[in-house]
Amino acid sequence: MTSREIASAWGRSHLRTSLRRGDVTRLLPDVYVATVALNDHVVRARAVTMWKPTGLITGVSALRLYAPGFPGPDLARADVIVPAGHHLRPPPWVHAHQTGPLRGSGRPLGVRCVLPERALLDAWTYSSAPDRLDLFYETLWRRVCTWTQLRREVDRAPRIPQRALVTGLLDEFAAGATSPLEVRARRDVFRGKDFADFERQVSIRLGSRIVVADMMHQGARLVVELDGKKYHSRADAVTADNERSVALAAAGYLTIRFTWNDIAKRPAWVRKQVLAVAASRSASPPS
Repeated sequence: MTSREIASAWGRSHLRTSLRRGDVTRLLPDVYVATVALNDHVVRARAVTMWKPTGLITGVSALRLYAPGFPGPDLARADVIVPAGHHLRPPPWVHAHQTGPLRGSGRPLGVRCVLPERALLDAWTYSSAPDRLDLFYETLWRRVCTWTQLRREVDRAPRIPQRALVTGLLDEFAAGATSPLEVRARRDVFRGKDFADFERQVSIRLGSRIVVADMMHQGARLVVELDGKKYHSRADAVTADNERSVALAAAGYLTIRFTWNDIAKRPAWVRKQVLAVAASRSASPPS
């Protein structure tokens, strides 16, 4: 709250008493918060937009508002975009960026922010190179924005660090990848000559039904499926996956499944398992 709002609600003497007792803290010029909420990200982001009403929260700060629980190294940091020509003297935890006209805004949790795709592109720009891939995958995995929304934002941006990398990631979706997990698997795990005989996004007819496999080795009659815990853990989804595996087995296909953690945290193990199973089944094809 501002000092005027506090004075209107409780009087200036109440503000002075609360500050003296430590119940209230001055977070920004003329912006006060309850001390118990001092480190709350939503409170800090809202305080920034109260301090600078023309500003919009962006970067990871905005992604955390669109997707509560979004990870990041610095929970206290707030990135804000302000119109060009505005010169601020923010405290160290506020990073102000000047920009031209924006194409829209949102209000996740009641805080004024740039649109999600712009927040991701700004987060990519502000982050160090080693952190950018995880940012990309995490944002799309949480469905904060779609790859087509991000593509439009990238196409409009005059300068982007590592543009070729982000464009290449988006090209994977344009080529048929259906999830960020599949993009990560294609680029980080199932690549190179060892996987030349594997096909991606393959339609398989099972009687009157057609299923699409994330990856398949026809010679080994091996299907590789990529399951994300967040979107494949409901009981109905698990049942559907099991029924699909049974139907594939009846047609002579073995299905092996890997999760996001498998692909992200132990890619070498995943590669080894897939190649070993494919070699075994190719050497001794099932009857």
